[in-house]
Amino acid sequence: MPSYETLVLVDPVLSDDEVTKFVAELTDLASKEKGKVTKEERLGRRRLAYPIRKKFDGNYVCLQLDMPQAGVKKWERGLRLKDKVLRQMTIRVEP
Repeated sequence: MPSYETLVLVDPVLSDDEVTKFVAELTDLASKEKGKVTKEERLGRRRLAYPIRKKFDGNYVCLQLDMPQAGVKKWERGLRLKDKVLRQMTIRVEP
């Protein structure tokens, strides 16, 4: 199964506990698409280069996934539909 890495920029209004719950939601979303989160890394709150939705900061979360290629498009669409996600980027990681 191919490996992917997703960097998610989460709304800075959320507290640490809310971010933890949101990451659990993302893990459930990945499992619905027949994938699994192999590694979760929080990069913390950082200043943005330019404002996004009138926000100047954001919480960065990096997720490593093992997921079939067909599920990745649904995964990305699910992320775009979440209000708590300001931006996301998914790339395929070569072994």
